[in-house]
Amino acid sequence: MRPVDLLKFALRALRERKLRAVLTIIGIVIGPATIVALVGATQGYSSASTAQFKNLGADTIFVSPAGKGFSLTSSTVQEIESLEDVASVIPYQEASGTITQGGGSVSVTIISANLSQLDKIFPTLSLESGSAPAATDAVGAVVGNTVAYPDITGAENITVNEVLAVSDIRSSGARVSFSTSGSFSLSGSPGGGGSSSGTDRSFVVTGVLNSFGESFLLNPDQSIFVQPIVGQELLDSSAYSGVVVVASSAKAVTAVTTELTDQFGSDISATTVTSLTSTVESISSGTTTLLEAVAGTSVFVAFVGIMTTMLTSVLERTTEIGVLKSLGASSKSIMMMFIAEAGITGLIGGVVGAGVGAGLSFVVISALSGTLGFGSFGFGRGSSKVSAGAPTSATSFGGGSFPGASTASTTLSITPVITPELVLIAIVIAAAVGTIGGILPAWRASRLTPVEALHRS
Repeated sequence: MRPVDLLKFALRALRERKLRAVLTIIGIVIGPATIVALVGATQGYSSASTAQFKNLGADTIFVSPAGKGFSLTSSTVQEIESLEDVASVIPYQEASGTITQGGGSVSVTIISANLSQLDKIFPTLSLESGSAPAATDAVGAVVGNTVAYPDITGAENITVNEVLAVSDIRSSGARVSFSTSGSFSLSGSPGGGGSSSGTDRSFVVTGVLNSFGESFLLNPDQSIFVQPIVGQELLDSSAYSGVVVVASSAKAVTAVTTELTDQFGSDISATTVTSLTSTVESISSGTTTLLEAVAGTSVFVAFVGIMTTMLTSVLERTTEIGVLKSLGASSKSIMMMFIAEAGITGLIGGVVGAGVGAGLSFVVISALSGTLGFGSFGFGRGSSKVSAGAPTSATSFGGGSFPGASTASTTLSITPVITPELVLIAIVIAAAVGTIGGILPAWRASRLTPVEALHRS
């Protein structure tokens, strides 16, 4: 029998039994929809997370105090600078504050560091307009792109030479700890004290930075950068919130990290961009495997469903089978007819399921963002929120929390990754499930003799 005849037979059979066909297809749709939705959402998370790390140099190491009572001071910086394979050391102090934009309070991070070295921390960061304040400038500041151009109704853009008022400035230095089990946490405040109550301060904007994009640990787009003398005055402390160590090369990062650990032991936490990327990829891989197992269960259910449906169809159509065999149809032709019907049913279910899954992947991300913090997936230190009150604290990842971290961080924007390969795999699986599920019923139909088929009817 020609393929076109098999197709006509399958489509006619589906049209004649519309309700059963629709219910069977719905049962099949669940499998590919689950595969596309869950895998697409997971891959979207992995891609978004990895993209954030790529904004930071592969030779960068973030160092923060971890030991009780230990502080990062200028002497600590000198010790780190003396280590082999260390190219640069950039200490910084971090504070949180709020600015008024569009009638609401928006959280920002104030980062005090040598502004001439920012490009070593953020390789793609540069000035869009203006210039950096002088090292002795106690009022000048460079603002991040999101701060300068807020996407908030009623808010006005901030330009060079404008005065920017920041209120409720307080210490928000964070400590990052990273474990081999694949989790890291951000908490605490910079060693050495700091202001316990918020203060207000006005800055003169000397420059506006270009858009850097979302980034973990430090988010330049939602930050205000000032020179070191400003940070020491604001926090009333010479201790640093953290130190960014730049290795001489990406290959030297491991050696430098080992040296730091040997030198300071558990008093510090050294986190590399490479280790964070590996953690994200490992977690993503494990999550994908788990979700694929869930999707596999749905596929198995669809397999059982279509086999049951086709067996029932064979029992109901014994008269048709008997007539066809009486007219000369071979057992092979009968078998191919029913396999084609099952395969077409699976194919339709696969196509519909892939489309449903693509749309459902956005729903999955949206739902988890609202209930589990999936929007920032535990890495960001909370999203930038416009509110009438104080900024809120943030989320967690791998059991680690960010209670003391700055809230002026952007939420991780996740877009599902729906590739043609993923869609094709889902469709092929559904079609294969339909075809394989129809083999046994088709074989049973082909074994009926004309007399037996007509007698059963």
